[in-house]
Amino acid sequence: MTVLMTSDLKTRAGEILDAAKNEPQFIFRDGQIYMLSPVYPSSVPTQPDGFFADAYGEAAGERRQLRNAAAPVQNTRR
Repeated sequence: MTVLMTSDLKTRAGEILDAAKNEPQFIFRDGQIYMLSPVYPSSVPTQPDGFFADAYGEAAGERRQLRNAAAPVQNTRR
């Protein structure tokens, strides 16, 4: 295991990142060792069609009520 200093990372970042593709790279800073390795995000699960159909059922009606209630109010600022 090779441990790099932060000064190495600053001067050779591209080279170290390329090496991290094949094996983890270790960096020493402030008394701690950090591991640099690639992360591969997992796919986001999808929900079947209609999964959230009943989650927002009343929203359209509530918006209509708010719009109707606010209609008579006029802006008095000039």
